[in-house]
Amino acid sequence: NLLALLLSIRLVTEKQGRHYLQIFVLSLFCLAGSSLLSLSMLYLPALILMVAGVTIGLVLLTFFHRDPGLRLNRVQLTTLLKTAAVLPIGSLLLMMVLFVILPRTQFPLWNFLNPQPAASTGFSEQVRPGAFASNSAIKTLAFRAECQQLAAEELYWRGTVLNTIEGSTWKRTVPKQERSRLVGGREVTCSITLPATSKHFLFTLDRPLGLEGVRHQQQSDQVFMSRWPLRKSVSYQCQSRLGGQWHQLSEIDDDLYLATPATLSPRVQQIAAHIRQQTTSPRQRIALLEQFFRDQQLVYATTDLPGPTAPIDEFLFAKKRGYCEFFASSFALLLRLCDIPTRLVGGYHGGEYNNLGSYYLVTDDLAHVWVEALVDNQWQRLDPSRYAVNAEATLLASRQQGLSLAKRTMDSLEYLWTQVIITYDLNSQISLVRNSGRQLKGLIPNSRALVRSGLTVLALLLGGGMLLWWIKHQRLTPQQRLLKRYQNAVCKRYHLEQIPPTSGLVEQARELGDPHCLTFALRYSAMLYGNRPFTENDVHQLNALIDQIRLDSEEDN
Repeated sequence: NLLALLLSIRLVTEKQGRHYLQIFVLSLFCLAGSSLLSLSMLYLPALILMVAGVTIGLVLLTFFHRDPGLRLNRVQLTTLLKTAAVLPIGSLLLMMVLFVILPRTQFPLWNFLNPQPAASTGFSEQVRPGAFASNSAIKTLAFRAECQQLAAEELYWRGTVLNTIEGSTWKRTVPKQERSRLVGGREVTCSITLPATSKHFLFTLDRPLGLEGVRHQQQSDQVFMSRWPLRKSVSYQCQSRLGGQWHQLSEIDDDLYLATPATLSPRVQQIAAHIRQQTTSPRQRIALLEQFFRDQQLVYATTDLPGPTAPIDEFLFAKKRGYCEFFASSFALLLRLCDIPTRLVGGYHGGEYNNLGSYYLVTDDLAHVWVEALVDNQWQRLDPSRYAVNAEATLLASRQQGLSLAKRTMDSLEYLWTQVIITYDLNSQISLVRNSGRQLKGLIPNSRALVRSGLTVLALLLGGGMLLWWIKHQRLTPQQRLLKRYQNAVCKRYHLEQIPPTSGLVEQARELGDPHCLTFALRYSAMLYGNRPFTENDVHQLNALIDQIRLDSEEDN
């Protein structure tokens, strides 16, 4: 703020040459200081404009210092700007080299020293239905996932597993080491980019096999967590099997996955008892519970929600409206009362596919909770929110919206900025050096290919040089070509290395004492400085004089 204030004062007060230098310096410091607060994509064009403006301004300021009243016409100004543009172009090229080799911060330093409070919406580490009377969706970035386009029902992004219920709140307890195996399904690889956050959770496409690209811990219920808070944007790759099933190979902790609250609503207990009496098959009990949810005509809503006193009972039998937390927590509770091991899974469902960058944009309003139940030693995914009477119009529709062309373009640019600039760190530099070394080693044994490449480059350079010479020669005016031919003939006739550019044409001819040279110089100067155009006859006569000079040179030899 102080720098901006000083710059504002300097801009509105009287300015001399040194004051413009102060403006340049303050502007550079303001731009550099902004990088401590934000690494927005707008920083790059601002930096390019600043470098170009300051360097060109310094050149113009030199002329202003010499002559404050100087006025340049359009041609002079164009020539000056073309020359001055070399400086910013060179500076920008140097900045690209320095960016690759110098370390940099990947997150705003002031945000690191003064972290912002965590958002109250979106992904949460616990589920507590009834805590809020309404839940407003905020469309802020959660992450981007680069992969092939998938069906909407496959877009479940796994974050955490909640296996402990205390009252009406579901929390996470790290389970004992359990062994399981993922079988079947179609393997898909995703490259996920997470923005900076204070949490440890790494999201994966359900069902995950593993991930790489960031130091992490994989827990037995397929929850992946980084070893430190994600205070900077990170990118990693995850492998998943869509449609796969987790086979439980070891015993589970029944006390953990079948625990229920000490106090329960009589109506909830009655529903569970009724289902248990009808069948002993876990699959049939799940089917009966699904039918119960459909019969209740539950509505997916984010306003006028059940209160905190008895949220499950009020959701199922009174208000009959709620969002995913109500559907999942009530469904999981009833499954546990039916003696089916159950856990909640928190993450995201859906995403807006950007075909310009081939990635999914997942925002916080897509945060979702679903259920996993252990049936025949297989963890099955169940999404009770789909049993809402308005699921097609609310839940599913909001997760299948497309982006407009303008939004896709802007988000693609922001994603590119994040991938190329924000997530480029020391690990990326080390990887770049290693890859360059491997590629160089691969080139050395193939000497023939290296020679061919060198010859090709040499031929291209020679061809480019000849092309530039031809272009430069073609740009000479007929008068310039005529003068150049005359100078070459004079140098050959009198054994001169070159004619000084400060030497006058007529004065030189008189010094040589050559009548042909003097005649050429007088005629050429009269036409050039007399604003008389060169006619075809004039050019012919002047060429004849040059030929005579060449002839005299041959006779002398």
